[in-house]
Amino acid sequence: MRVFLDSGDLDEIREAVSWGIVDGVTTNPTLMREAVSRRNGVDLVGYVEEVLRAAGPGRPVSLEVMGTRAEDMVREGRILYERFNPVAGNVVIKVPVNTRGMEEGDAEGIRAIRELSSSGIPVNATLIMIPAQAALTAAAGARYVSPFLGRVDDYVRTALGMKFSKGDYLNVASLRTWLEGRVREGDRAAMDVNSGILGGIEVVRAARRIFDVQGLRSEIIAASIRNPRQAEEALEAGAHVITVPMEVLRGMLRHPKTEEGVRIFSEDARRANYGEIFGRK
Repeated sequence: MRVFLDSGDLDEIREAVSWGIVDGVTTNPTLMREAVSRRNGVDLVGYVEEVLRAAGPGRPVSLEVMGTRAEDMVREGRILYERFNPVAGNVVIKVPVNTRGMEEGDAEGIRAIRELSSSGIPVNATLIMIPAQAALTAAAGARYVSPFLGRVDDYVRTALGMKFSKGDYLNVASLRTWLEGRVREGDRAAMDVNSGILGGIEVVRAARRIFDVQGLRSEIIAASIRNPRQAEEALEAGAHVITVPMEVLRGMLRHPKTEEGVRIFSEDARRANYGEIFGRK
């Protein structure tokens, strides 16, 4: 099990790394734009270098390409790797599984992943929404594949006409029971939503089974995690890595009964003069 921080904020990265539980960082253009915009006049190249140093050697940092054609993504991936990997030796290139919907076709991402991986550049295949995408990007040589749990949940709920807020937890077991009832009532298309994959957790679970059965060596990074419960279930489902924003990481450490227990124990220790053991008066 490993934990990555999903952030482009330098202060967050430094703090999370100081806790001793963060093993890497994932970024994307949106996160980097938000972080840089909060620092007027900052030099982007210098800022990326600071992020890499803050993570430190041995903690991979994913930097994403912006192109949509295979040749552009390969060129950009090489530029990012050659420019920034010497800083701390920890750069991973993030490439989307495909770019369909733009002017290019289905295979652009997979071609770029194959070419970059074949040249020894570590790749994080991103925007994975179904297990088949995870399997194919792993076969293409990606070191990491990143199913987007929250976005899969959003897609399924939207397709089913469900009302939800971005941070809402999706109980896939309850959803499946409900859909089975609809099928019994004659709505046979209900179970075909997202190829029968009803949530991001199911993508992770199915991908991990495929990887284990087929001997695929890529690691699964559960991404787009919106709440601590989703993070827990991703680990239970077999994700090698979870990447979480700072607020989710903090939430994973908190519980009201833990905080209550600390207050009670501290008060009891004070009354028992427990501090004398440590030389306190």
